[in-house]
Amino acid sequence: MATAHSVSSINLLPKDSFEFSTTGKVLKWITTAGRVLVVLTEFVVLLAFASRFYFDKKLDDLGEILIQKEAQIAAYADVETEMRKVLAKQLPVQTSQSSGLVFASKIDGLTQILPVGTSLDSLSLDKNGLIVVGKAQSEYGFAQFISGVKRMPGVATIIMKETSFDQITGGVKFGIQITFK
Repeated sequence: MATAHSVSSINLLPKDSFEFSTTGKVLKWITTAGRVLVVLTEFVVLLAFASRFYFDKKLDDLGEILIQKEAQIAAYADVETEMRKVLAKQLPVQTSQSSGLVFASKIDGLTQILPVGTSLDSLSLDKNGLIVVGKAQSEYGFAQFISGVKRMPGVATIIMKETSFDQITGGVKFGIQITFK
């Protein structure tokens, strides 16, 4: 055992002062630090190499998800086309409903200004406005009705389509067209 101990303590490097000099210390530090740097560099390279597999897997997964999403979008393309057609058909209906409500308020205003003894036989919507056909018991009632229509808000013009005096009843039959702004 004594020989084993003496063999392990043998230093084959010559003992000189170079190891303890500044240059020797710097060289020893450089070789030690160089080994550490080489090991760290190898570790970083191995880490980059291993992470490449992870990111390749992520890229493949994202590609598959993208293909699935594109297939879903393509599947809904027909539904979207049909919905756009329905919405395009709905627009004129909404427009006519909203403009019809405007005419409903105009008709309400028309019934409010109707004098006593004047009755309306028909109301029809025209692209320009309203066409009103009715009877008034007297010329005075007809004149009141016309002046009330003139005072209604939003009336642009009043066109007399027909007027006739009924000599038997003493009333006036009329047909007028009212256009709104």
